[in-house]
Amino acid sequence: MAHLLCELDVRIAMAGLADQDGFSLTMTQEDFADCLGLSSVHVNRTLAELRGRGLATWRAGWVEIHDHAGLVALASFNPAYLRADAAPI
Repeated sequence: MAHLLCELDVRIAMAGLADQDGFSLTMTQEDFADCLGLSSVHVNRTLAELRGRGLATWRAGWVEIHDHAGLVALASFNPAYLRADAAPI
């Protein structure tokens, strides 16, 4: 889940739709759970853990990343595979 939040942050920022604190995510936690193949209960508990660690919150359709470095470390996220520097096709 942390990895997907990191990826969404990068992709949405590439589209110019994020700011330094976070991004809009209008899907529900149930939709997010379906994307990840998890139960909505597990997603809710994991989001509570991310919030408790001071990494990220998701409220009213807005994901706020409080600690980018911490979230990236937790997810072992490396955005290189997204090829953000590649020219559009």
